[in-house]
Amino acid sequence: MTKNHEPAQKCSEVVSVTEQSTHDAPANNDRRNILKKMAIGTVAVAGCSALPSKWTSPIVEFGALPAHAVTSGEVQAEPTNTDSGTEDGVYWGRFNGNRPTWYYSKTMAEYPQQFTVVIDGCATVEVTSNDGHRFESGDTIIKQSDVPGRGMAVIGSAACYSKTSYIQY
Repeated sequence: MTKNHEPAQKCSEVVSVTEQSTHDAPANNDRRNILKKMAIGTVAVAGCSALPSKWTSPIVEFGALPAHAVTSGEVQAEPTNTDSGTEDGVYWGRFNGNRPTWYYSKTMAEYPQQFTVVIDGCATVEVTSNDGHRFESGDTIIKQSDVPGRGMAVIGSAACYSKTSYIQY
């Protein structure tokens, strides 16, 4: 048996460190990209598992209003005492020639034939013949609202700056 011996190293096969790193760079970048994608996937799964299984409406509690909100025009509130023969009007602001306006929950026809509208510090109007459409006394107008769902409207005098109105029936 004869063996063919070759020299242990050839000069042309010696690879420098800089050449080796440039040859391995694509493999390293592939590994890095895979690790980045795995990390992003893990974070996404963890984020999704932290979400609630059922969404609910947030509970909002309010404190005091800022000064500009307290003095701004419209104040909306639900009418009160609708079964007792009195009802508070909902102050809506100043319209129709800068006149204060209040709305009530029922249509004008749903109120009795006779009732009293009181605008604190401004006027007391005795409605003696409610026809379900319109009643005027001095500068105060009591009428069916033109806006669906707003019921009866009371329009006071432009000189009145009260924000409180109620009816008695």
